[in-house]
Amino acid sequence: MTADRPRPAPARAVPPPPGPRSVSPSAAATKTVPPPRGATRARRDWAACALLLALLILRPAAAHAQVIKPWVPPSSDSLVIWASEAKVRFKENHGDTVGGPNFRAYELVGLMGRRLLRSLGRTNLLQAHAVGAIIDSLGLDVDVQVDPHFPQFVMMVVRNPYQLSAYAVGFIYWFREDDFRMQGAMLYGGSRPSMRVWWTGYQDQPYSMGVIDHDRSPEGRVRMTLFRLAPAAYAWDILQFPYQGGELAGSGEAAWVDINGDERPELVAWLRASNDTLFDACKSCPFIIHEQTYTESRDGLQLHDMRVLPSPYATFTLFVRLLGEGNRAAAVRLLRDPARVTEAVTAAWGDRRRAKAWLLEYGEEERWPRWLEFLHHGVKGDQRYVVHFELKEGRWIISDWVTPHHTGGPAARDSVTAAPKRAGTPARRSPAPKPATPRGKP
Repeated sequence: MTADRPRPAPARAVPPPPGPRSVSPSAAATKTVPPPRGATRARRDWAACALLLALLILRPAAAHAQVIKPWVPPSSDSLVIWASEAKVRFKENHGDTVGGPNFRAYELVGLMGRRLLRSLGRTNLLQAHAVGAIIDSLGLDVDVQVDPHFPQFVMMVVRNPYQLSAYAVGFIYWFREDDFRMQGAMLYGGSRPSMRVWWTGYQDQPYSMGVIDHDRSPEGRVRMTLFRLAPAAYAWDILQFPYQGGELAGSGEAAWVDINGDERPELVAWLRASNDTLFDACKSCPFIIHEQTYTESRDGLQLHDMRVLPSPYATFTLFVRLLGEGNRAAAVRLLRDPARVTEAVTAAWGDRRRAKAWLLEYGEEERWPRWLEFLHHGVKGDQRYVVHFELKEGRWIISDWVTPHHTGGPAARDSVTAAPKRAGTPARRSPAPKPATPRGKP
């Protein structure tokens, strides 16, 4: 049984003022009351005064510029003192943990955020991002998140500005009547946080707060933490956290998305996945991506669906894997020309006697390439293939492959650890040969 969503109280009807002059509708319809002596002249005088007052009100007045008073942070001197002490303590912290004496530095920054947010007031918390800019200007490292649908809840993530491997602390702020409360929780990464709040409908846990954050390492592992608000709004309970039901296995991106429009967001993650052991690839080459969707239940966010994000690279790895399994019928459905499956079988594309028999060397110089070049360490020797792909009826298929005539220089065929010239873009190569004319076509 879920709790009803909070709704505003209905407006009460205001009864007419009592008195001897109030007349019920039925009496007014059946009885005519003559006006008292002099009432007609009084009414004319009242109408003239009302007309004069209306003309004065509607008369155009001189325009005056609206004076906007800037928000001035309270007790700026004490904020500077707290910031100085926090920076000294951050430098003195030992290890990556946030407990024990290490917590005092985070707590000082959290108290700074509480003072600044409280000065904004309950109705102005949508401007909470300004608090983050003020604290950052004092040499600290914070990130302030506020949900525009529920601005009464704010989160500020505090990081150690001098130690990138240290854990972070997320401070939650909310009003409980006139008490502006504050609660902290450890975050393993704390980088690029994203926070959403929604009404759950559970009477004992009326609100959920989901937080996505990333590691500050180059890999950027994604993590998720789920909070639930206690019914009396005294505190937030941690329902899921990394290594305890909130693990997103891999680096990548994640977002809160209301897929079914019920005002309760789902978590969608796009995570880098390990490929088949038959394949290896350069660092700047495409990789396999798993798309994971999580939906909420009383026990928290549960995995609802996981699939491989369709792409040319994913299609080719699936094709080779199907050949290795002997599933020729399924492999044929991934080809524009089904007859070419015989050519792939003859070249032993699916042979699994050697690990990393396929090396993805580079592809079209686009962020989402439509052709890729592979080096195949086959039983008959090494052979390169330029494989072309096309989108047919909403799915990727292999349209053609050719054997290039160029051999490529050593710099172009370095090990997989070779650094690309530009992050996310394959190193420049000579243009790939155009696909051969499909069989049966002029």
